[in-house]
Amino acid sequence: MTAQKIVSLSEYRQDTQQMHIDDISAQAFLFLQEQAQELDLPMRKLLKEHLLGIACVVKAVEGLDEAQNWLAVISDEITSTGEHH
Repeated sequence: MTAQKIVSLSEYRQDTQQMHIDDISAQAFLFLQEQAQELDLPMRKLLKEHLLGIACVVKAVEGLDEAQNWLAVISDEITSTGEHH
């Protein structure tokens, strides 16, 4: 077996974890989209409110600095060259 085909257990776990995170995120988005359509709500407003709600939960649980850090990471991610972390 060549070294190129060897995958470390930690890489496998990280890849598997990311796959599950991506799947759950996609399901959550589809749920929000479905609910917005059923209730005739603007998706843009719903997503903004949802993001704000998540930030408020992080602020309440982890503190203002951590909430701001999360939002800074998101800002950096969406303004980057498209590389997904």
